[in-house]
Amino acid sequence: MRTAAAMATLITSLGLAAFLPVQTRAQEFVGFDRTSFGSVVLRRNQTAGGGSDINLELAIGDYNNEPILNYSPNSVFSKMGLAVGRLDILTDTGVYPCTAFIVDDKHILTNHHCVPGILDNERAGATRIDSILFVAGYRQPGVDEGTRRYTVVPTPVETSKDLDYAVLEVIGDPSADFGTLDLAAVTPQDNDPYWVIGHPMGEAQRISREKCRANAPALSNRQLLHTCDTLPGNSGSPVIDASLQKVVGLHHAGSNRDAVNYAIPMADILAQSTVLKAAVVPGAPDPVTPPPAPAPGEEGSGRPLPPEELAPELALCDALYAEAKEFDECFAYEAYLQVCGDHGYSILAKSYVARQCTIAETPEEPVPPVVDTRPEEPLLWWCTSPNLNTTERTICGDRYLAGLDEEMERAYKNPARPVSASDQQSWRINTRDRCGADTDCISRVVIDRITFLKTPEKVVTPPPSRTFPMYVTGTDHLNVRSGPGTQYGVVNRIDFGDKVTVLNQNGGWNNVRLSNGQDGWVSNRYLASDKPRQRPVTQCTATVVNLNHYNSHTRNNGSGFLNIRTQASTRGRIISETYLGDTLRVLNQSGNWAQVRCLSGQCQNPHRGRGGVTGWASKKYLSIRCQ
Repeated sequence: MRTAAAMATLITSLGLAAFLPVQTRAQEFVGFDRTSFGSVVLRRNQTAGGGSDINLELAIGDYNNEPILNYSPNSVFSKMGLAVGRLDILTDTGVYPCTAFIVDDKHILTNHHCVPGILDNERAGATRIDSILFVAGYRQPGVDEGTRRYTVVPTPVETSKDLDYAVLEVIGDPSADFGTLDLAAVTPQDNDPYWVIGHPMGEAQRISREKCRANAPALSNRQLLHTCDTLPGNSGSPVIDASLQKVVGLHHAGSNRDAVNYAIPMADILAQSTVLKAAVVPGAPDPVTPPPAPAPGEEGSGRPLPPEELAPELALCDALYAEAKEFDECFAYEAYLQVCGDHGYSILAKSYVARQCTIAETPEEPVPPVVDTRPEEPLLWWCTSPNLNTTERTICGDRYLAGLDEEMERAYKNPARPVSASDQQSWRINTRDRCGADTDCISRVVIDRITFLKTPEKVVTPPPSRTFPMYVTGTDHLNVRSGPGTQYGVVNRIDFGDKVTVLNQNGGWNNVRLSNGQDGWVSNRYLASDKPRQRPVTQCTATVVNLNHYNSHTRNNGSGFLNIRTQASTRGRIISETYLGDTLRVLNQSGNWAQVRCLSGQCQNPHRGRGGVTGWASKKYLSIRCQ
């Protein structure tokens, strides 16, 4: 063990070593394979580097970002890190992780350039966000136990591109298991000690606290400058004031030119945000009035000071604390406190000394705890029912699932689309309750239902129907049918040149409206867009059918001849006859009658009347053909 004299010698040597310049190196922007979305371990598939001055992340000198697992679960670092999680953004080009932290029972805070700004990032090349998960409790690399995934609504509740922040809604209540971080609207001061907790490179949670402080000056161009190490994936990490143990900034970028990282002061975000104001803890310290701006040319008026220009006392205390941490012995921390009692890390050293270096007093007789005999409050009002099924009992025994159920009920009471009570009950029975005791299944179907209820129904408006006039052509008469085909009955008949309005089309048939307002279907082969100028000349002939051969017997019973009359009716006078097989010229048609004249056959020399006359015959006994 080193003596106090040895420690003094060490102090002297470290006082010189602390002034060495620090080399900076910019980090790349990183993406992961889409198929790894939903896993705690993301598979790397792409990177994109940049040559601009401003990058998403930066490491200052030696990388001092350590796993949160280095600290016990009861440490202040572990407890504050509970509310910090990884934000996995699934796009069409890959998964891009950021960091976010819980601010209340249903909201998390991250950077605008993560959501929705990933779509504006040329390196990512993404055109859509498919899904977002908030992964809480991921602390041990590759270990899924203890983690919980929450679905995040992709559309921000509140966002600002200028201040690079976005408030996102989480389905469920992550604060019930992981707590929240307190926000403070304070003005950062030079060299304030900070912690930055996040998920660099999408890895398990890490903390940057060694040499992690506000720059001098702390503020420049409405940006909080800090020297905490970060990497891609730290975007959206909280910048925590070590003294206040509250979030004073939202980390978002780094500079290649200066050994410094950038954060947005929480005071600026809170001044604009209506959602986050409710998350500010009552009794938080009032904003500190910033110091007056230095005169031109004075120290602090321009770029941050390089490490070699820092105050010697500050550099010495940094080195002493680092050495004390390495020894992890009481004498080392006590020596550090003797020299640096007001240093930024002194609060941590005092805590170590109080916990590890103080002789424990004899504990008093423990007082038996008061046992609360009151029955435990059910997670949901209906959980007290004696008739719960397996799925309902599972929900009532799981705080996360109960929170999802409450969220779904709120969405059902104020849905973005009409949903009846019977529809909701049918979904419970036929979808949710089929999951049984499978918690993953219940979570998935309830989240899907919440998304369904919150998404407005897309109403597809049919394009306006285009109607246009057409005219009957190519035939003297055109049947109008009840449907698009000859299998449908005839409901009307229109004539050559008649105008119709076409309403719709189906194959070779047009749905038309007649001049009297009646609708029907006609063959489109007999319609034209231009009105025909004259009626077509058609040649029709008929063959006499459905008679018996002429003889005395058929003469007497009337089955061997067809009468030709003066009008299209049985009231017309008989002026001639025609016989089976005769050929007639059809001159006109009217209902069931045809006006005919004999062309060939026995009708030229009829047994009754004169041959070659024009008259009307029943179409029942005629086979008519037109050309």
